[in-house]
Parts: sequence; structure tokens; C-alpha cells
Amino acid sequence: MTRGRTRKKQPRARSSARATSRTGARSKARRKAPNLRAGASARGRDKRPPVDPAERKLRNRIALLIGVLALVNGYVFFWQGEGSLLSLGETRAAAIGAGDQGGEALGAYASARADACGEDPVRVFDGLEDTLRVDATLAGGRTLRLALMEQGATSESIDAVEDAIRPRIDLGLLASAGGSVRMSLDREGQLLALEAELSEGHLVQACRAPEGYRVRTIQHPLSPEVATLSLELGDDADLFAAVEAAGERPELAVMIAEALVHDIDFAVEARPRDRVVALVEKRFLGRSFHRYGTILAIRFAGAAGRFAYYRYAPEGQPARYYDRAGQPVRRALRRTPLQFHRVRPEARGMLEPLVEVVEGRLGAIYRRPEGAPVVSLADGRVVAVTDDGQDGEGHSIEIAHADGTIARYSHLMRPLPGVTPELEVSQGQLIGLAGHSGKTATDRVRLELRRAGDDSEPEADAGEGEAERAERGASLDPMLCTASGESRPPRVGEPLSGEALKRFSEAIRPWRRSLLRAG
Repeated sequence: MTRGRTRKKQPRARSSARATSRTGARSKARRKAPNLRAGASARGRDKRPPVDPAERKLRNRIALLIGVLALVNGYVFFWQGEGSLLSLGETRAAAIGAGDQGGEALGAYASARADACGEDPVRVFDGLEDTLRVDATLAGGRTLRLALMEQGATSESIDAVEDAIRPRIDLGLLASAGGSVRMSLDREGQLLALEAELSEGHLVQACRAPEGYRVRTIQHPLSPEVATLSLELGDDADLFAAVEAAGERPELAVMIAEALVHDIDFAVEARPRDRVVALVEKRFLGRSFHRYGTILAIRFAGAAGRFAYYRYAPEGQPARYYDRAGQPVRRALRRTPLQFHRVRPEARGMLEPLVEVVEGRLGAIYRRPEGAPVVSLADGRVVAVTDDGQDGEGHSIEIAHADGTIARYSHLMRPLPGVTPELEVSQGQLIGLAGHSGKTATDRVRLELRRAGDDSEPEADAGEGEAERAERGASLDPMLCTASGESRPPRVGEPLSGEALKRFSEAIRPWRRSLLRAG
């Protein structure tokens, strides 16, 4: 029995050995399998091309940008603006033109006022900086009435101011003096104030009061002086604020912007920390400051560039601005068709011109408050003044320039009454006021530039082909006046050379030193 049990145990031992052998084989296979998979994975990774560090950096930046945009949009959607979830269910007032920022932020310019008389003893325009300021002359036997009519004053206000002046001074004497007349008007054409010059230091002034026009005559010795003014624009890039911070009068801001208008449009191109240094003539009547005279020299340094102008009159020629090398700084086109004026701070972002296409015609849209002064881009001749009513472009003016281009100003509140066909206008001359006439609900000026085409010259050359006629009538880039580099409008006037350049350099040397010291 002992042998039998021993025989029975032996097979079990062999079976157990075989099981152990199989288990060990499977364990070895399992241990080997991960190594095989890891090797295959490593071989696969080795076949991939290495990632360029620049590409990896670009991917990271894109991912970061997407994350920031997601956060910003989430903030705006959930917490801010009219589309936020917090504003759902709120009742909002309806507003016409709200999609185009509306006219509320722009406000209106040159508003009417019943009392335009200030307290300054010699400055009749004190406090009237936000009105239409126009200069005229009574030379050549021109009467005061005619000068006021040409600048858009209403017949009612002309009659009233003449009735107020007549008891104090003969209107015929005023016309025969041939002096200058400065005036201030609201956008409806009501005369707010005027100042007529009888002789040097002898003035007649009138201002609108509730009871009628007040008139005074002033006769004091005129004493001019030249002041060097240094300005730096603040965080709001507001030239008016910089001028007032320097203790000067607001009208100086308009003078500075208009002097530099061929290189910078201060309404849209001014930036914080821009600097302006100017040599300005100041005029005093007795001991009281009366007004600013001529800007003799001016220097600008800022984001728009660095340039300096010097006013100089070559022998036998009128005074104009030149750069240091004797090159005239005036261009064939101003940089903007709007005269510089004050706007509300919250409306600054709405002033940059935009391109608009209407019926295939390009136009630059300038958002401005109703009544803002529109001026001629260049010297030229008025060829059309139209009113298309509410179905077209409203009140518009077309001016033909000597180089064969035509400028069209549309959607005006009104042209000045004296602006009629065949009138010769000069660059920067006031021709109308911004408005919203025609097919628009917002205050604006639309500027179009084109070459003189078939509509202005109906009798074209019979031998001229269609391509030539199309080219002659083609639209031009309405932003041409804001171009840079070689695309800029050409300079107007002859550069100084030879002896004239030497005399110019000698004349401006003290001005250059003053500008450099102040800057």
C-alpha cells in the first residue's frame, strides 16, 4: 500500500510541475509584453519630426490669446454692456440711430444764445470760442452788410446790429476805412458778436444781449509782443485742455491746429505726450490782452512726426510757412475738410474718418456735431450747390480744383449763403456746416474726390475712347488728403533757393534758438 500511494503521488507531482512551468511561461510572456509595447511606442515617437521652438511659442501665444479673449467676452457678456445677462428684462428707451453711436455724444456746435456779451473790457469774443468765427474785410468799398451776408448772417440780425451801430458811428465811414471785420455766429446764422477795425487800436464792437445789441468803441494804443509757449498734451490728447493748462485762451488751440493742418489732423491724430512749441504774437490794447496775432514759428514733436514751420515773406511775395530747408509746407489738399473745433471728450473716438461706398462711389465719412465748420480742402471754384432733399445727399457743394479734381461735400446742414456757383474759394475758407440733410440720420460730412468727368464736361473729345472718359470721371481715394509718404498731396509754392534761402536762414535763426530752448 505504501508503494501504491507513492505511485499515486508521483503523477500529481508531475502535473504540478507542468502547471508551474505553464504559469511561469505565462508570467514571462506578460513581463515581456510591456517591454515590446514600450519599444514599439518609442520607435513610433522617434519617427515624428521634432517641433520647431518658434512654432511651439506661436501655439502657446495663440492659446493664451484665446483664453484672454474668452475671459474678456465672458466679462462683457455676463457683467457689462447692453447685452449682459444682468440687463435682461430691463426696459430701454428707443433711440433713432443708436446703432451708429447716435448724435447724443457728439452734441451740437455753435448753439444759439440770447446773451453773448462777456465782462472783458476789450475782448468781445470772450466766452464765444465754441461758435463760428469768421474773418472778412471791408476793402474795395465793401459794406458791413455785404460782408455779414456773405458769411451767413441772417437779415434780421444784420438789420439789428446796423441799427445799434448807426447812432455811434457812421456806417459809411466804417466801410471807407477798409479794415478787417471779425464776427461770431451761431449755426442758424444769428450774429452773436462782431469787431470792426477803424484804424490801429481803434475798434467798434457789438455783442448780442437780451435787450438787443450792445455797442462800444475802443481806442487804446496797440502794443504787440512775442511770447514763446510750450505745450504738452495730457492723457486725453486734448489740445484745448493743453492750451488752457498753460494759461492761454482757447482760440490759440484753433490757430495751432490750423497752422499744422498739412501734417497732422489734431482731431484724430493727436496723442498723449505730444509737444508743441510756438512763437506767438500777442496784441494788447493798453494793458489788456486783446487777441493773438500771427504764429511766427511752430514746432511739433509727437506720434505723428517731428516738424517745424517758420513764417517768412520772400521779397515781393506774401508770407507763408516754410520748413528749415526753405521748402513750403502747404500741400495741395488740407489733411481734413473740417476746421478744428472743440468736441466732447466722450466723442473723440467717433471722429476718425471712415470709407463708405454708395452706388459704387467712394466717400469718406466724417462724424461731426451739427453746425461744425466745413472748409474747402484746396483753392478752387464752386461748380454746384444742390439740395436733394431727404431722398439723396441733402445739401451739397462741389468745388473744382486747378489740378482737375472735384471735391463734393454732402449731408451739410447748410452751405453759407455766399457760396454760389462760380465763386472762387481759397484753401481753408468756410463753405458750410456739418449736418444730417439727405438720406442719413446722423450728423456727418461725406467727402468725395473724383477727376473731372463727363458730367462736368459734357462735350468730351470725340476721339476720346471709353477708357479715357472713364479715367477722367473716376472716383479718387477720398482718404487721399490723409495719405503718407510719396502718396501725399504735392507741396504748393516754390522752394527758396540761392540768396533768398540765405536771407531766410538768417531771419529764422533766432526763432530756431527760441524753439529749441523752449522744447
